[in-house]
Amino acid sequence: MICRKQASNAPEWDPPAPSTVYIKIKNIPYEIFKTRLNEGLVTTELDQIRYRLERRIYCCGVCSKQANGYCVITNRKIEPGWICKSFVPKEEFIYLDIRPGSEASPDFRYLSETGLRKNHPDGGIPEESCQKNAESLYEEGVTLYRQGRLRLALEAFETVLSENPGHFPALFHKGNTFLKLKRYEEALETFESASRMNPDHPGLWTNSGFALVKLERFSQALEAFERSISLNPVQKNAWEGKDAVLARIRQCEEDLKESEKALEKNSEDSNIWFEKGKLHLKLGELEKSREAFEKALEGKPGNAEAWHLRGRILSETGSEKAALHAFEKATRQKPDFPDAWYEKGRVFLKLANPKGAENAIKIAADLWESRGFKTQAETARTKIKKPGSEEK
Repeated sequence: MICRKQASNAPEWDPPAPSTVYIKIKNIPYEIFKTRLNEGLVTTELDQIRYRLERRIYCCGVCSKQANGYCVITNRKIEPGWICKSFVPKEEFIYLDIRPGSEASPDFRYLSETGLRKNHPDGGIPEESCQKNAESLYEEGVTLYRQGRLRLALEAFETVLSENPGHFPALFHKGNTFLKLKRYEEALETFESASRMNPDHPGLWTNSGFALVKLERFSQALEAFERSISLNPVQKNAWEGKDAVLARIRQCEEDLKESEKALEKNSEDSNIWFEKGKLHLKLGELEKSREAFEKALEGKPGNAEAWHLRGRILSETGSEKAALHAFEKATRQKPDFPDAWYEKGRVFLKLANPKGAENAIKIAADLWESRGFKTQAETARTKIKKPGSEEK
């Protein structure tokens, strides 16, 4: 390959050999690498590194020697897509596939399972692994989790739980894996199941708090962090989580005050009522939120998002049939509204209508997929793998 040169004669794309990157990542002498290579212990990881280099996933943009757009070795400005022989990936990119999911999604995807496991073309857990005892497979899942091989880790934990549903550590790590995969609803559901086994595990409540923050359920997040701190006051993550969510709550309260002032001037403004409803919802004030959305819909009955959020409140408070009506209103007003279709499917599950649930959730998944939101689509499809199961 002929590389274009800069004035400094440094090539834009001059990648190191996969073996060189491996040795730098592991910080080992060449002799140890050669021994491991001869024993067949590094083949898979070399394949992963080669894959990243060939597709330019590894590049200056994720190099540990890049700072503020400059290379600390050459002291020159670089472009994110360049690379040189001195490349060493940042720690957070050693095990991750940082290719964007799509142009429509800013999120990064984790490393594909394909090719991660030797002698197993599907990339899944080989049959012999399924024969291991639960503890051995759990330890393998933890190792995969720490390496960032999250989908394989998830498969390991789910296999353990299929054989031993009461295995708390596997359930806890399954929740953590969902959290890292940004599948926040599934993470929260898993933590809730784990809390029924061991309600006094402080880390469980801390991570529940982070999932709730991502879902913008700030009041519940605060309760989770406080529960964690009460169980173990010496937790930096829990205290930081509490401080962060308190700041979000204070901001919501300030915004509510501004909404009240605006409504004093124009009490019929549907947009203000709608924003007020969202703020109450974030604060866990469900009744006030429901009333605000109803006021918003009086002036703008075509507000699909208001119908959707009103439906979520009704579903959470046990009014499934009224919630279903609200979601149907939302999808009629806006047929390409995946969130409303998904919530509609969840209500169908509660109402023991698996066929209706499957249809609605499939529509949501397809809509998310078409927009590049792979994580949401995957979460939805997971929900309908067992269409006969009811929501708890």
